[in-house]
Amino acid sequence: MSTAAATEPRRRPLGAVLWFVWMVAMWIAFFVLVLADRLGEVWDWVTDLPLVAEIVVWIAFFPWVLGTFVWTRDWADWLRLALVVLFAVGWTLVSIPRKK
Repeated sequence: MSTAAATEPRRRPLGAVLWFVWMVAMWIAFFVLVLADRLGEVWDWVTDLPLVAEIVVWIAFFPWVLGTFVWTRDWADWLRLALVVLFAVGWTLVSIPRKK
């Protein structure tokens, strides 16, 4: 092993970086919808889908659909906000690209 190879910084895989960007962008979009008071419309759209399509949406966009579910409940505001922030921070932290 040469010294140049040993000192070369390890790169993060492109897929991991793209996943992280996607995760952050979707959470930004989520909170924009919250501020625009449009999340209820998104929830209505998801629940109006045929069952198979709704299941696919839940699987494909799980953290955001879960956040939408929580946000549209009649729970205390502090609880809804705490859960959604916990989801956003948790899924984003898990998605941070790491070096191999």
